[in-house]
Amino acid sequence: MQEKERTLDELDRSILHALQISPRASWTEVGRVLDVDAVTAARRWDRLRSTGQAWTTCYPGVRLIDAIFTAYVEVDVQSGRAMEVARTLATYPQVATVEHLAGGRDLLVMVLVQDLGALSELVSERISALPGVARTRAALGTRVFTEGSRWRLRSLTTAQQRQLARPAADQPRANLDEHDHRLITALSRDARAPAVELARETGLSAPNVRRRIAGLTHHGDAVLRCEVARNLTEWPIAATLWASVPPGELDKVVQGMGALPELRMCSSVTGPHNLLFTLWLKSVADLARLEALLADRLPQLHLVDRAVTLRMVKLMGRLLDEDGHESGCVPINPWSPPKQLPDPRR
Repeated sequence: MQEKERTLDELDRSILHALQISPRASWTEVGRVLDVDAVTAARRWDRLRSTGQAWTTCYPGVRLIDAIFTAYVEVDVQSGRAMEVARTLATYPQVATVEHLAGGRDLLVMVLVQDLGALSELVSERISALPGVARTRAALGTRVFTEGSRWRLRSLTTAQQRQLARPAADQPRANLDEHDHRLITALSRDARAPAVELARETGLSAPNVRRRIAGLTHHGDAVLRCEVARNLTEWPIAATLWASVPPGELDKVVQGMGALPELRMCSSVTGPHNLLFTLWLKSVADLARLEALLADRLPQLHLVDRAVTLRMVKLMGRLLDEDGHESGCVPINPWSPPKQLPDPRR
């Protein structure tokens, strides 16, 4: 891997913003919108990807998540063992995200599973039994209001964004099969992989691959996402907050929060507090400003806890190094039964 860089120039940011809008856009299309040569755009992307500064991925979308179960598992660990446990959890295909936090819990783990029985087995027999784990607490996600694929770098003009955001052709929705599961997994390694390459991996024809990708993304069964290392942006700090909102006010509060450019993820959850959301911040001190802003604009929102991310170990299936750069991939697979994981008690 090439030596890591610590900054992005304006063309880098524009290319990434373009791929955030349309992750599989051709370099000819990207170049035309940005008024640069397609070869230049492709070469820039190759550099960003090879150094782990940026990557594309795929994971189950909101419609598919409605048919499975999302949980946010808080994990407390014995002193000095947080990263050991975090790295083990990152190898689990049911685990989408692993964060090492400061405040209230050591790790926050987002998991996707096929049913509640699988969640029980994963938490009680695989996570809780790991050496070093002291205790766990799990809350089910009940509705995802927004997530990281909708977050933007905000480098392109409105006109440029419109050119890249052409509506997809309508596609009939069919029941997902094993080919779709394999296609989502293959795309999770590289959402820009050519259709011919994906066809070899999934056993489908290239036209079928293109048709299925269009259908999966159109109906929200899969999300294609271009991601950038957080420390290369203007918002190097991440914080997760827990809040309580009167149930009848939840939609109104979430709509009000949607105007915050710092908002990355927002989900309603079960448990003593019914809202969980993540912010990207310019500094740790910026958290106090945003909390005051939320209190002023949304008095129905009662913040009850917050935690700052010390290190992101896994982000939607991608492994990250100590700088937050991509270093590997463990694709998300909600359909993988926990019993196939190594038993930590043996």
